[in-house]
Amino acid sequence: MIFSIDITECFGAIDSDNAGGIISYINIPPIERPREKFHLKLSNFVLNLIDEPVIDSINRQNSTILENMTEDGFLIIRQASISFDSIKGYEKLLRLLNQDHGYLTHERYGQKLNTGDKIYDISGRLFSNPDLLINFAFISPSTITLKFNSSDCTYIESYPELQKSLEKLNSREKPTQPPLTGLFDPTYSNTHTTSNFGAGYRIYNQ
Repeated sequence: MIFSIDITECFGAIDSDNAGGIISYINIPPIERPREKFHLKLSNFVLNLIDEPVIDSINRQNSTILENMTEDGFLIIRQASISFDSIKGYEKLLRLLNQDHGYLTHERYGQKLNTGDKIYDISGRLFSNPDLLINFAFISPSTITLKFNSSDCTYIESYPELQKSLEKLNSREKPTQPPLTGLFDPTYSNTHTTSNFGAGYRIYNQ
């Protein structure tokens, strides 16, 4: 079952900031038209069960899934999407893992902040490069929706049990690189290209 939750006023229910040792990953496409609706993917994070809007929304869609779950436990979401209907602007901070001081890049886009603007913070490791930490601050005046499949939910009753499960939880979503193919694959390059060193290029041949 797919759950769809309006998290505009309960965005803090998403805990992707190393909650209890859980390693979360953010996968976000290039933001080509920042003021239009866009989606990001978040994996391996805690959805807090202390926010009434979240609990009420889940119960309306399926009244049994939260049975035997308490706010002291941990609802781990393996994969989810977060959709912003629109944003006014954003800031992005990129840092190396374990970088205590400074940062790699800081980007800012959009209009200047005005009194009353809502700022939504989210962070995690960059899916395409897990050695990088990424922080976003989105300025959004519109609806934000969280979607996930019930099959991607894992409930853990207590913090000690969470600690015992960390290795398994973190390993299942750790990105892996596919085999190198194409022109940067040495075998493919040696087989299908010939270098013209004087001219500074390679020539493709089947």
